[in-house]
Amino acid sequence: MTDADFPAGPSSRRRTLLLGALAACALPCGARAADYPERAVRLVVPWPAGGVTDLAGRAFAVQLGKQMNGNVVVENRPGATGIVGTTAVANSQADGYTLLLATAETHAINPYTFEKLPYNPTEFIPIAAFATNPYALVTRPDFPAQKTRELVEFVKKQPGKFNYSSAGLGSASQIVMEMFKGAAGLHVVHVPYQGEAPAVAALFGGQTDMMILPLGRAAALRESGKIKVYAVTPATRHPSMPDVPTMAEEGFSGLQIANWFSLMVPAGTPEPVVRRLAEATGAAARDEETIKAMAKLGLGTFPSMTQQQFAAFIAKERERWRETVERVKIRAPQQ
Repeated sequence: MTDADFPAGPSSRRRTLLLGALAACALPCGARAADYPERAVRLVVPWPAGGVTDLAGRAFAVQLGKQMNGNVVVENRPGATGIVGTTAVANSQADGYTLLLATAETHAINPYTFEKLPYNPTEFIPIAAFATNPYALVTRPDFPAQKTRELVEFVKKQPGKFNYSSAGLGSASQIVMEMFKGAAGLHVVHVPYQGEAPAVAALFGGQTDMMILPLGRAAALRESGKIKVYAVTPATRHPSMPDVPTMAEEGFSGLQIANWFSLMVPAGTPEPVVRRLAEATGAAARDEETIKAMAKLGLGTFPSMTQQQFAAFIAKERERWRETVERVKIRAPQQ
């Protein structure tokens, strides 16, 4: 898939880009960089409140605001596996005052699970990533299996009887579970929700039996006795649950997978503003308070990269997820 495969933005988007370019020329670049930000910056999180993406975004917004000597306000714009909020940012004024919390779903998965998107993933400027988000295989607490292999054998005996929650059609949580199902040879029914929080609520309520959950959330819920955790996706065991084996240890070596959280802005954002954001984002990501806040959520640190290196990383991620989506044959309804 090439840039030409993504639809051009609406006419309002093109007008916004033109106005942004004119605005960038109206003031000297140095003055724009020195003055930015002059008001609160909005960070759009395209997922519901209460999930790990939202919590990570709010924690990072505090540290980013400190680095920028300003205020970064989080706005949740959930819906359609990140499409609603991402489209809103794509159509916003490219002035640095509207940021997107971009994930693997918004920029590496949606292009392949949805036939057409109302936004073009390549019409964003990647700023930097600030965390990685590994996963865990979990069930409701009364599920009658204690180990991953026991779970597999139990479910195999009753194909189609059990189901699983996900954060939405085409979400990373669905894709990772479908990969696990394929590797284990299971028939488990998918029940999609609009975000992680309602998917977890369904698991608590007994409407669903299992799911793939962000590792940090899984650790906290396990401690309170609300779920069982069977295996985690990192290459090594996680310090928050040292007794829980990795997927590789359980015989599923192809499931070493993690999502990533990053900041992006619409194409056309003035270069001095982009540089200011990149500097502040990098500093915030390296700050000890940020690292501690992310660790509490079970998130890992993202390797330090230049903007060019991060853009190259996203290109590789698109190819990796494309191959995965095609292998598990996931296709979401038209948006």
